[in-house]
Amino acid sequence: MKRIDDGPRPPSLPPCDAPPPAGITDALARDLDDATLRYVEAMQLPFDQLRQAAGQIAGVLVLAVTGAHGAAGHPMLELAETAQQAATDAVSRVRPPPRGRHHHRHLADAARAIGAALTAARRHLRGADDSATDAVMQPLRMGYRDLQWAAGALPGFEVVAFAQGCCARHPAPARTNEPSIRE
Repeated sequence: MKRIDDGPRPPSLPPCDAPPPAGITDALARDLDDATLRYVEAMQLPFDQLRQAAGQIAGVLVLAVTGAHGAAGHPMLELAETAQQAATDAVSRVRPPPRGRHHHRHLADAARAIGAALTAARRHLRGADDSATDAVMQPLRMGYRDLQWAAGALPGFEVVAFAQGCCARHPAPARTNEPSIRE
């Protein structure tokens, strides 16, 4: 089975010497026109909802693969469906400015693919065979990849904020000469 994050990574962004506008934390925000800034602010919640839905579907897949019964009816799928539908509605209502069209296309594609993954999860996760998980993984992987591409298309979007995780600030454990438990 392939990993869900096997798509290309967005490019690194250069540092910014001016503080970003409210609601936008990315270094390139100062280079965006007002219409694009409004678009970025409007699409942050739908982007996060799609990211959340993808994570919830992946969580249900883990349950299915480990043999949990009832994965197809797991309450996490309802939460994922609510988030995906809200995001899809928000994305479909917005008319993106010229600089937001590329991002918007990837966001709309992610919403469709994550919706397809939800449909496949409800239909196929009754058993724990590889064909069932593959039926869910294929559209989920496509949706996640589009989220990654959307994150790279405009500032203000992150797929995973590793820098804010609890483990990001811990130094690596120092090696000692003390014997290990196994010795």
